[in-house]
Amino acid sequence: MYALLRGVMRLMVGVYLAGLFKVSGVQNVPTQGPLIICPNHIGTIDPPLVPAFVPRGDTWSMAKSEYFRNPVINWLFTSYHAFPVVRHTADRVALRRAFDVLNEGHALIIYPEGTRIDAGVLARPEPGAGFIAQRCACAVLPVALTGTAACLPKGARWPRRVKVTMTFGAPFVVLQRRATDDSRVTHEEAAEAIMLAIAELLPPEMRGEFSDLDSLRSRLAGTTRPA
Repeated sequence: MYALLRGVMRLMVGVYLAGLFKVSGVQNVPTQGPLIICPNHIGTIDPPLVPAFVPRGDTWSMAKSEYFRNPVINWLFTSYHAFPVVRHTADRVALRRAFDVLNEGHALIIYPEGTRIDAGVLARPEPGAGFIAQRCACAVLPVALTGTAACLPKGARWPRRVKVTMTFGAPFVVLQRRATDDSRVTHEEAAEAIMLAIAELLPPEMRGEFSDLDSLRSRLAGTTRPA
């Protein structure tokens, strides 16, 4: 069912956004092994869009628990390899499921900000993505989305034909101790390092809280290494 739903999503995007949708950096995506995929989240279409165009068929997504209350939506999300997480909490059930996905060598999609950012720019992240990345010590793949907020704005019933891009960055590993001075890397710093990697892929007007790249690179030096 997952493969079918991904195919349907790809077909819909290919037809409806023909000539307007562009994916780049596909060569950066590890095709096997545990992987944490971290996109920015600005549009309602992001959760179904990202899994459809990640070039591997074993991705799982964390999604807010509210979506799973309706039986029909629950079935659809579950079939699309999504599982619930109670946002803004230390959801131990969701964390165990995330660790199981990664320990089995699959890919996990996490939105570090924890929710859709209607302003369309980067916001401060939750520490969860940083915690999982440090705990599993596997590759993290930053993903930059543009145009999805305009494509399917909050409350819209039908997508709009606008330019949409999805850019996969270079994978990296978030460290538990800095390579520069061996000091401890906090979960918050780990999450910020992930957001910095996303910011570097976005146009300046979308970087929001992560606009000062030079300052962030200096402050977060030694928190990551190439995968």
